[in-house]
Amino acid sequence: MAEPPELWLFVASNVVLFAFGGTITVLSYGAYRRNADRRTLRDAAVGFGLITVGALVEVVWELGVRGTYELGGRELLALHTVESVLIAGGLAVIFYSLWRN
Repeated sequence: MAEPPELWLFVASNVVLFAFGGTITVLSYGAYRRNADRRTLRDAAVGFGLITVGALVEVVWELGVRGTYELGGRELLALHTVESVLIAGGLAVIFYSLWRN
């Protein structure tokens, strides 16, 4: 059975998200390494990393762990909660790093 085009769009968009999120995280960490006295840059790297991981939780769980994209009920709600907590945590860390700067 062929997979629906929405699945491939979901996978492709998450690959792009991982590429950009990972690049921003690496660039932020590199800026921190060049300016070791700037802990705010390290915090920004951690925040971007959390956002990237949070955004990828769904695709990893659905396709990697469960092996299906047909989730529902409490499992889907729990998955979205974990995803939101990680993204909110990343945004909070970035906010904190900007606030301290």
